[in-house]
Amino acid sequence: MTNVHRSALIPVLFVTAVAWAIATLTESDSVLGVGLAHVVLQGAAIAMTAVLAVMVAGKLILGFASTLSGGPVTGFQRVIVYALLTFAASFATLRYFGFDLTAVLTTSAIVTAAVGFAMQPTLSSMIAGLALHADRAVRVGDCVLFDSEAVRIESMNWRAAIGRRPDGRLIVIPNGKLTDTSTEVLRADGTHRAELNFLGPIDHPPQPICDLVRELVSDLALVDKTQPIAIAPLGFEPEKDSVRFRIHYWTRSYTERTLIEGEIVRRIWYSFQRNRIAFPHPTACAISASAQDDLDRLLQDPAILGPQIARVLPAGISADAARMAKEGRVLLFAPDERVVMPEWSDGWRYLLLRGEAYEVPEFDLTPEIGRTQLQLSVEQLGPTAAITQLADELSLIIGPYAKLAVMRAGDRTETYEDLCRQVALEIDDPQRRQQFLDKMLKARRRLWRPGVMVAARRNASGQLASEPSLRASGEVALLALPAGLLDQVTTRAAAE
Repeated sequence: MTNVHRSALIPVLFVTAVAWAIATLTESDSVLGVGLAHVVLQGAAIAMTAVLAVMVAGKLILGFASTLSGGPVTGFQRVIVYALLTFAASFATLRYFGFDLTAVLTTSAIVTAAVGFAMQPTLSSMIAGLALHADRAVRVGDCVLFDSEAVRIESMNWRAAIGRRPDGRLIVIPNGKLTDTSTEVLRADGTHRAELNFLGPIDHPPQPICDLVRELVSDLALVDKTQPIAIAPLGFEPEKDSVRFRIHYWTRSYTERTLIEGEIVRRIWYSFQRNRIAFPHPTACAISASAQDDLDRLLQDPAILGPQIARVLPAGISADAARMAKEGRVLLFAPDERVVMPEWSDGWRYLLLRGEAYEVPEFDLTPEIGRTQLQLSVEQLGPTAAITQLADELSLIIGPYAKLAVMRAGDRTETYEDLCRQVALEIDDPQRRQQFLDKMLKARRRLWRPGVMVAARRNASGQLASEPSLRASGEVALLALPAGLLDQVTTRAAAE
């Protein structure tokens, strides 16, 4: 914007100098130095001088204001400054030519009063907008609580702020609404405190539950790890066979609060399942020994689990799948969750049974790394939507035939990556083909697939973590096996 002002200032300065030179040189001329011609030339020089003065003064004032505020000036501030300077320059120019402005100002005052009464709401919003732009209480990107909803501000002008509701609808909020009442502003670049309640079993010590949940909450990239995460029991609910817990944490973005809450609830379920913490079940005593036993029987039915183990084991030891299904324990991990083993399984061996996992750094130590992490699984496109997007991107390169090519390749491929590489062969230019693959396969990660054995070790924080450090891509099921059992099976298979 500064370069634009400088480029406009130079021609105005040149034209002003030329106008004054012509007016000065023609003062003694018998034609241009007398009468209307002289008045026009002198008036043009004075008018150009006024324009130049407005531009220079405006640039100085806006530069000074930007220095004081520490940020760039807004369009609204620019309009107000130049409007006032233009009015002052016009007033001075008319007085120089001898116009009597008393009657004009009297008439304009009456007209202004009438117009002011008619435009009172608009003027109120305009003045409120001037105040908002001056103190920068609300900025583009911030959220304001409007009608108990967090509305994200997308643009601001002299009359109103344009916001977007959580459901995607746009709303126009007059500036007066933001200044006449107490408005809660949620900064886009600030952290926000949130809380969530959940139930735990009454027959389990509360401190291990607090430690488990604190760890899974701090693992979320959208949670600010520099702020404390407080988890404590609130009270007993004997009628529900449970204890109520409350989590206090800080989020990096207010708009992601509902997403974080859903992820915490999801991961609490998976953490309870792995650590054999029974879910509150008020009728558990009447139905079974515990709700956890019911869940274990559902997840570890040998008739269902045995064939799954046999499919991922080498042919030599697949015959022992039934025994492994009977003595092993299933560990489930939520999408994007770090693979950390429960303490009771220390010394066991782990078989990746279902799903895929990918390698990640052991610890993400800086906020910058957390901000650049991949989207959570719940934020990513579903399989059908991803394939539709793939066809749309390919059609921009090879035309309408792209959709038919994707349909045909989809019958011959089993994974999304294979599909992308197969349809990319339709692009003749190698460079464009590689650009297409880079765009569609944004995350090239080393995947661990079913059938591999996952080792575990104590990391620096004392957790029994996978080696190397893994995160689940989608839901992952590990089968925890006693070390002696796996050794016996392997030894027998080698002997045969």
